[in-house]
Amino acid sequence: MLELKQTQKLSPVLTQQLQQAIKLLQLSQLELIEAIEQELKENPILEEAEEKGTGEEPAEEKETIEEPVEEKDEVEEWLERFSPSEEFGGREEKEYPDYENVAKKTNNLRDYIRWQVGLADFDSNDRIVAEWIIENIDDNGYLAYPISEISRVSDFTVESLEAVLKKIQKLDPPGVGARDLKECILIQYEMRGKKDPTFEQIITSHLELFQKNNLKEIAKKTGYPLEKIKEVFVKIKGFDPKPGKNYGDEYTSYVVPDVYVVKKDDGFEVFLNDEEIPELRMNRYYIELYTGKSVNRDTKRYIKNKIKQAEWFIKSIRQRQRTLYLTSKSLVQCQLEFFEKGIKFLKPLILKNVAQDIGVHESTISRVTTNKYMSTPHGIFEMKFFFPTGISKEDGNFLSTNVVMNLITEIIEGEDKRNPLTDDEIVPLLKEKQNIKIARRTIAKYRELLNISSSRERKALD
Repeated sequence: MLELKQTQKLSPVLTQQLQQAIKLLQLSQLELIEAIEQELKENPILEEAEEKGTGEEPAEEKETIEEPVEEKDEVEEWLERFSPSEEFGGREEKEYPDYENVAKKTNNLRDYIRWQVGLADFDSNDRIVAEWIIENIDDNGYLAYPISEISRVSDFTVESLEAVLKKIQKLDPPGVGARDLKECILIQYEMRGKKDPTFEQIITSHLELFQKNNLKEIAKKTGYPLEKIKEVFVKIKGFDPKPGKNYGDEYTSYVVPDVYVVKKDDGFEVFLNDEEIPELRMNRYYIELYTGKSVNRDTKRYIKNKIKQAEWFIKSIRQRQRTLYLTSKSLVQCQLEFFEKGIKFLKPLILKNVAQDIGVHESTISRVTTNKYMSTPHGIFEMKFFFPTGISKEDGNFLSTNVVMNLITEIIEGEDKRNPLTDDEIVPLLKEKQNIKIARRTIAKYRELLNISSSRERKALD
């Protein structure tokens, strides 16, 4: 039996427009300005308005081009799905903070990996997933948190995170993105391309004995002669156990906030930093040329196409600003205690919470918080900072990892310098202080992320 079905399919042109809108979401303020300048060069219909608006959303041009009904419906349908419902008030004259107070951003291992991702074969979705992984790589080059934990916070599947992690592990430096020493060595070994079954067997099954320098026990367990074990040991010493250490801070650049959060008497005011973003409009000469009768059909077709491109570009810019604004407002509400009292009160938050609050998909929140910075009463933070992972307390509540690391720092700063606290001794103190049940190895991991030496090293430095 034949059955007719009616389906909607986006045209290739519309698909390119959607891709452009999604790309604009991910750009930082400086990148957005560059994109606008490029579009101004390529599209003669677009021009920069002489004066910025006064706070109201810019009005649409009176002369618009009739579009096929089905294509216009597709655009409007997409905007309804993609757009938050709340209206956005456009530009306002604001007194921006002095740029001398703008935060410094140090380019380090994570920036180096981002640069490589930009050059490698990562599609747009993989780049977003990669950002979550990169942000969780520590200074030694290791993945600081389990994939399952990153998945819970980011709402990306474990499978998609694992797939992108494998791509990152093929980047420089060799061994980056490993979850432990064994994986780090095996990644470096595979990149060298020379197969050695004996080496693989010993590393896979007996690395912990190498770490204890117990070569005789390895020989006993594997049946290989001691000389062969020593050869493997020499080979292991040729690999870098901390691949990220060789990629220290190279230079410092200044971070320009995309959003400002300012404390007022009646709460917090959120506004965008659009001071340097030019306001766009259509060139009236070309519109009048199109509506006139002096141009031929081919010229009209060209102008119409450019007008449609310009309309979409302007709409996409406004949509980006609206989404960024509403996301920022939602973050302030979700993390209100942080904004009022400081970092100790930052709580775990996932993309889904903010997405549901403003009525968009989680991927939209992920994109719009990528490469964006927020100026707050407590300093300037990357917007992904407000989505920390959580540590479970015994009462069933959660504390963000940022708060836990801050507590560890406070405990160590208040210790007896002549008798520094071990990681094991910090465990009961955290339980007593905040009812936090945490493993010794987790404290050690956080301590390394904070660049705090072990108790033995701290005592030696005293």
